[in-house]
Amino acid sequence: MVMKRLLPSLAALLACAAPLRAAYLIFPEGDVSLKGDVKSAYEAYKKGNNAEALRIFKSEAARGVKEAQYALGHLYQEGKAVESSATMAENWWRKAAQQGHTPSQFQLAALLFNVPGRATEGLEWLRKAADSGSGPAMQNLGNMALTGTGMEKNSAEARKWLEKAAGAGEFAAYDTLGRVYEAGEGVDKSAAKAVEMYESAARRDYLPSMLRLGLLYLNGAGVDKDPAKAVAWFKRAAEKDSIEGTMALAAMYETGTGVEKKMEDAVTWYRKAADAGDVTGCTKLADAYADGNGIAQDEKEALKWYTKAAEKGGAGAMYAISGLYDKGRGVEASPKETLRWTVRAAISGLPLAMRDMGSRYRNGKEVSKDTIAAQSWFTRAAYSGDAESALTVADMLISGEGGLPPDPKTAKSILTRASELGMVEAQLKLADYHEKGLDGRPDLIRAYALALATGENEAGKKMREAMEKKMTKEQMEQAKKEYDRIKSAPAPAPDAAVAPAPQAAPAPPP
Repeated sequence: MVMKRLLPSLAALLACAAPLRAAYLIFPEGDVSLKGDVKSAYEAYKKGNNAEALRIFKSEAARGVKEAQYALGHLYQEGKAVESSATMAENWWRKAAQQGHTPSQFQLAALLFNVPGRATEGLEWLRKAADSGSGPAMQNLGNMALTGTGMEKNSAEARKWLEKAAGAGEFAAYDTLGRVYEAGEGVDKSAAKAVEMYESAARRDYLPSMLRLGLLYLNGAGVDKDPAKAVAWFKRAAEKDSIEGTMALAAMYETGTGVEKKMEDAVTWYRKAADAGDVTGCTKLADAYADGNGIAQDEKEALKWYTKAAEKGGAGAMYAISGLYDKGRGVEASPKETLRWTVRAAISGLPLAMRDMGSRYRNGKEVSKDTIAAQSWFTRAAYSGDAESALTVADMLISGEGGLPPDPKTAKSILTRASELGMVEAQLKLADYHEKGLDGRPDLIRAYALALATGENEAGKKMREAMEKKMTKEQMEQAKKEYDRIKSAPAPAPDAAVAPAPQAAPAPPP
């Protein structure tokens, strides 16, 4: 769902210490410190007259004017009117940095962090820039101290620099502090403090904090659950052209969460995301046209938007196009095109399309019947999180379908993976596998533990009741310990790439 992709993890958001990014575009707009020839040179630069800017900056830099030296470093870095040269950029930034020019100190640090073996010197210049009042330098020092990147991890030092950066106008620092308090990273975990930090950034139009607040209010994490406030923050982000905010807001209108359910408004926001090129936005808009949901049904318009999404790699859109060709909706029905788009969606990683291809090879539908290819596609779908495919391929392997030798070992591997992903059907199937000892050795302890993992599932309850009649007290205790181990193990991420395939599945050329 859209909500799950809004914001990355704390670790990912803080990983910005090395390499550092340049924080200045030569001179900040409205810089009143520029005077005389340096100002004239900068005006020439802004107009695209790089040769004239270079001539004046060189002249002024040779006279020791630090602002000109700083600008000249940028021209060499960008390759404007001169051949790009990191060495020359470093030379001029160093000259200005040694004169105490704060932006040059930060730029020099950024450059050095990108050069293997020079991070220590880069850190020295970064500290000088921070001590001189550079907000970006303070922000980066705080992140580095927080994550232990390029320096010793120190939560107190991190907070000090992040708070200074926030005070210097780096609103991302408020957001980072919010995540620190939310995660309890070196501080007492405090949802209230996290919200305070997020709001400080969000009030200053910092988009990630708006999205973060929307999620907190949506889920009631650390705050009273308030979907209406979530809508307000998502809308504010959407109005600032945040694709994530736009998609979240559309989803709220579509589901009627925190706002009156109104598909027409959802379509309006999906269209905005689609116009901005968002793959999911294009797909959702196409869905609305295809179903006539919130907008007049128009299958040709649906095909147009599905195609836009497919061109950007949208596997769901590819599979939707295959459905249009299959039913002849908006296009002439074509089994060939149906298969072509199904193959594209499957190759792009859509589990439903992989399952479809497995079924086609299993039944010989528009392709030659091929049990090995069918097993391969079903296996890939199973490892991508598709429960139905996991059960299907396990049955095929256990029975030896298509004249192939039975392979309970591979079936067990697939069912184990599916069980680890939390698929109840796979847990039941694997429990049955262990109870019957399909690999030659019944294992009631493992079987009962898997049945316990199914929770309140009725089939799981019946399985447990049946096994309890033939298990000893000691076996029951061992099974509960095994269940605790299963429950505490982190679930692996669905990933088709790791799926064992008996053979590369043949496919018609897309």
